[in-house]
Amino acid sequence: MAEGEDLSPKLSQEEQPYGHGDFIPPEGLCWLSVLFCLLLACSYVGSLYIWKSDLPRDHPTVIKRRFTSVLVVSGLSPLFVWAWKEFTGVRVRTDAGA
Repeated sequence: MAEGEDLSPKLSQEEQPYGHGDFIPPEGLCWLSVLFCLLLACSYVGSLYIWKSDLPRDHPTVIKRRFTSVLVVSGLSPLFVWAWKEFTGVRVRTDAGA
């Protein structure tokens, strides 16, 4: 056997083992997905600390502000997912049986 000979199987685009043929991720999709995940997580945690107050964290006013911030970020989180989907070009297959 010659040195440096490629022993990996030559698979066609349909036979590649990514997601049972449903989706073949483009280059860099993993890093972009991690970036969007971190952005969503940081926005959630950041919303807890956006309000400046001299009150203790268990004061009812602080709790209401934090609850409101988390409610807003949780409401906007589907927009993060939609933006990720549009930016990466990921498409969902609707024909489950095919």
